[in-house]
Amino acid sequence: MPPSRSVWAAVADVVLVVEIVSPGSEAMDSVTKVREYASAGIPQYWVVDRDGAQTVTLHRLSGDGTYETRARMPLAWLLQTAPADHLD
Repeated sequence: MPPSRSVWAAVADVVLVVEIVSPGSEAMDSVTKVREYASAGIPQYWVVDRDGAQTVTLHRLSGDGTYETRARMPLAWLLQTAPADHLD
């Protein structure tokens, strides 16, 4: 049997999911997946829009099990910071 081409990690091991919005998947990435990742308990979910600034929305899991928007910034700004600045 050939090895699986998928990479799986236990949800407990996932600390960050980064999603790049594809044309036609805006609702899935900004509504459906937000709920699914929050219900799975993933602490951080970042969404990169394909607008001119490639705006990144940083979501953080709150105490009530939903995401709160922590920040919105152009990707160029985010890349000038350290990951530790955004991960708790």
